[in-house]
Amino acid sequence: MEKHRFWLPLNLQLFAADGGAGEGASGGSGDGGAGGSGGSGGEGEGKDSGQGQGEGEKTFTQADLDKVVNKTIARERTKWEKDFETKLTEAKTEAEKLAKMNAEQKADYERQQRETKLTEREGEINRRELRATALETLAEKGLPKQLADILVYTDADSTSKSIESVEKVFRDAVEAAVNERLKGDPPKGGGGKGNAAFDEISKIFAKRG
Repeated sequence: MEKHRFWLPLNLQLFAADGGAGEGASGGSGDGGAGGSGGSGGEGEGKDSGQGQGEGEKTFTQADLDKVVNKTIARERTKWEKDFETKLTEAKTEAEKLAKMNAEQKADYERQQRETKLTEREGEINRRELRATALETLAEKGLPKQLADILVYTDADSTSKSIESVEKVFRDAVEAAVNERLKGDPPKGGGGKGNAAFDEISKIFAKRG
């Protein structure tokens, strides 16, 4: 069967295993221009090296294109099969549990599953609300919003205590950094400069949003 050929302009550097393909393409076009009427320039070299003709064009057969497509499909299929096997294993485990239960046990198990999912959803909603409140509190205190990522969101009380603890650690870190810079030049007025530095840092974080 005759193979169909497609002429596709390509950036051969993308397909090169090393620098050779790119050099072949550039060399082919350059020598072609110099060869001109002599006919012994780049076009001949382009054919010998298999890099195509003229301005770096290359012929692709239908088999070449099919190979690229099949390779892509195979890679995606492998990923999909792994995910499917994991879900199938989980489903089998769940089915085995149910198979060993009588009607009353099944009903009780399913009820527990529903309650667990409901509790998880409620907990997620609660954490979102606590985080939103924590972000407002951090902004009011002039603390960077990034600190919200290390807070505790079990309940309102634990979140509040967490903010107080993080604020102390952050302020101590600012003061330590200021003292380190001012070594050899003691700040006037005790800890005033530490507080001033904290205010300046707070303004910077406020501008960042």
